[in-house]
Amino acid sequence: MSNFNGVKAKLIGIDAMNQSNLDYALREIGGEMFGSIGGNVACAVSMAAAKLAAQLDNMELYEYINSKFMKPDGIKKSIPRPLGNLIGGGVHSSGRMTIQEILISPKDAGSFMEAAHVNATVHRERGEQIAKKLGSTSGVNVEGAWITPYADMENLELAAQVKSEVEKRHGIRIDLGIDFAASEYFDGGRYTYSDMVLDRKGQIDFVLSLINKFGLAVAEDPMDEDDFDGFAEILRHAGNGCEVVGDDLYTSNADRVVTGIERKSTNCVLVKVNQIGTLSETMEVVRTAHMSGMRTIVSHRSRETTDSYIAHLAVAFGSDFIKTGIVGGERVSKLNELDRIEAIENSA
Repeated sequence: MSNFNGVKAKLIGIDAMNQSNLDYALREIGGEMFGSIGGNVACAVSMAAAKLAAQLDNMELYEYINSKFMKPDGIKKSIPRPLGNLIGGGVHSSGRMTIQEILISPKDAGSFMEAAHVNATVHRERGEQIAKKLGSTSGVNVEGAWITPYADMENLELAAQVKSEVEKRHGIRIDLGIDFAASEYFDGGRYTYSDMVLDRKGQIDFVLSLINKFGLAVAEDPMDEDDFDGFAEILRHAGNGCEVVGDDLYTSNADRVVTGIERKSTNCVLVKVNQIGTLSETMEVVRTAHMSGMRTIVSHRSRETTDSYIAHLAVAFGSDFIKTGIVGGERVSKLNELDRIEAIENSA
């Protein structure tokens, strides 16, 4: 609150309808990396201005952002697919799994909410699977993903098994994905897992083997955050069916995305407003990605509130996926909002 109080006096008189001016002022006040006010304050003020401007124009937030900022650059609104974290590892969890997340997303559901329900079914049955093996579940992490005592490959095999069972019952194909978050266990040129250590080439080969074995639709941050060429090598061999995604690689920063475009590092960018700080800078990332033919995924963060603005951004940005979790009120609020938005779009 003290950070916000220091900001608000400097913003009085700035037109909320002029998003770029407001965001520029926030950047001037906050300095590099918003060190003097904090990224969360910058994000909250920036998004509050956009919400107010949408209300003054009597428009839904997603419609306002798309029509005013995205559509002029040829970016059409669309309903994304829900990308949910099924099993958690890495720094977000306490188990033996080194990779950060095993992800799921229905491929051909009839509606967004049907896809969300399928994700929830897989999540529930994965919990039952754990309880049957162990006698009880080992709980979920802060994002609602299951924590297990198993290492990476066993978790992947079990996720593939329950995914296949739900697919057969529902007649819906379900994609698997992995957030490797590889920078978290990269040190001294090596990637240290709970049960193996890989050099750079070994990591590339391991990632490609998982893409092929499990038909991964998403491979997020498979290499260290500064290894643009390592990402590029994975992309060259991954095939068209896999989104090789940069999160830590780009940190929602347009300059780093440009580097990724030049090096042909990825075909997809993860987008987080409070990672870069303002809506204007986030939209620049999206425009930069789209102009190069890269796709986007709008993502939640580990510590979330029930605010559902990222649901609106995913639609406004024409994103292929929204990464927003499967269970928990702060995750479900985004899913419910996308259900509402889809109903609005279908009735238009």
